Amino acid sequence: MAMPPRTYHNVTAFVVLVLAACGGESLPETIDRDVFVNAYADLRIAAVETDSGRIASAARDSILAAFEITEADLTVFAEVHAEELEFMRDIWNDVELLMDEGDEVGN
Repeated sequence: MAMPPRTYHNVTAFVVLVLAACGGESLPETIDRDVFVNAYADLRIAAVETDSGRIASAARDSILAAFEITEADLTVFAEVHAEELEFMRDIWNDVELLMDEGDEVGN
């Protein structure tokens, strides 16, 4: 069933306006890439070192404080860059490398 021409034009105009509005918004400022990688790796290492695989709130807060960031800073960074697949792949690879280095130091 074909869409009436007037409806088609209204939908097209709406989509164009939405895209234009979205295009003008700037992304929120995030923490530095290296800060994210190092903090996340430290958090993961601390979690892996526990029997439960979960980091205690006090330990998490201590690690975040050492980097002068919050849990929200990590979340915003991940959300802002979530669609940058290659960038995020490199981030997770770097986190993994730091975790592996931590394992080597601990042995």
